[in-house]
Amino acid sequence: MILDRLELFNFKSYGHQDLELAPGMNLVTGRNAQGKTNLLEAIYFVSHLKSNRTPRLRELIREGEENASVRVLIMDEGTKATISIAFGVSGKSVEVNGRKMQASRALGLLKCVMFEPGDLYLVKGEPSRRREFLDETLEELGQHAARPVEAYKRVLRQRNALLKRWEDYGAGFRAALEPWSEKLAEEGGVLAVARERMTESMSRMINETHSEISGQDVKIGFEYRGTFGLGAASPEEAASRMRGELARRIADEKRARSTLVGPHRDDVEIRIGGREARYTASQGEQRTLAFAMRLAQRGYVSDETGKEPILLLDDVLSELDEERRARVLGVVGRSGQSIVTATEPPEAGGVPASRILVVEGGTVRVG
Repeated sequence: MILDRLELFNFKSYGHQDLELAPGMNLVTGRNAQGKTNLLEAIYFVSHLKSNRTPRLRELIREGEENASVRVLIMDEGTKATISIAFGVSGKSVEVNGRKMQASRALGLLKCVMFEPGDLYLVKGEPSRRREFLDETLEELGQHAARPVEAYKRVLRQRNALLKRWEDYGAGFRAALEPWSEKLAEEGGVLAVARERMTESMSRMINETHSEISGQDVKIGFEYRGTFGLGAASPEEAASRMRGELARRIADEKRARSTLVGPHRDDVEIRIGGREARYTASQGEQRTLAFAMRLAQRGYVSDETGKEPILLLDDVLSELDEERRARVLGVVGRSGQSIVTATEPPEAGGVPASRILVVEGGTVRVG
């Protein structure tokens, strides 16, 4: 999959910008606060139908304007497709090849994986960051694979709402809770198994990439940690386990007024050389691990769909020594399309960019 053209209208710092991208590595350079990251955010927005930086569409619209749009032209196995997203005071609309489409059906049509400075928290942050990483990967696979994520969240909201006011139901509380527990276990079993299988596949890729970039032969552990056991043979078996654990924890949940069992409480344990990385790895090691996770995410989506996502790298080279920077560029430049931002062109690595773009004051020119 190749992103051939990107057109922005009133998107953040850009008034109108139309630019062509090369199939290989596109290096986007410029001083800080000129709009480099906004380009990557626009591409992510088309892929995921949401920003990676803010939940509010209003913040994506250029100051003083009421409407904005992002349009991309992608090349996929010899065929062309355009995806346009317009949003503003009248809401959001999506068009694919000039025809209006339900937003959920456009999810993941453009596939991309994005590394950003905050990805350090994939390793050292709260479990929610690692859960988001896994669910974002499911979104990349498309509408069908992403369905369990939203389905589970919908049921969880309803069950938590009931738990918050369980006294209102008196003796009928358990009967009122039962159907929501049953549905939550059903959806949770599907989601937990999908996540666990994903982490198993990614583990090998993470080890390979980390070894190549760090130059060290050290074992990386990347294992899903569920609240109702691991290793379920099927979603049905996982649902059965979750159902039993929900029944066992009902008194605790009444006290907490919240659901305590399920994928929304799960985590991914990351170890480096047998040590838990979030506590013992240096910042440089954590950054390398986070980058390896993103490349594994890309590899997993590629294996599952047959389409290699575009790699978006925001400031990936900062805080890396010259040797690791060269290794990162070597990995990035080997295959597929990538868009890399940097304050200045890197001199190390010997991997020439297919195209250099220079951003200044919300305007992009070919360097």
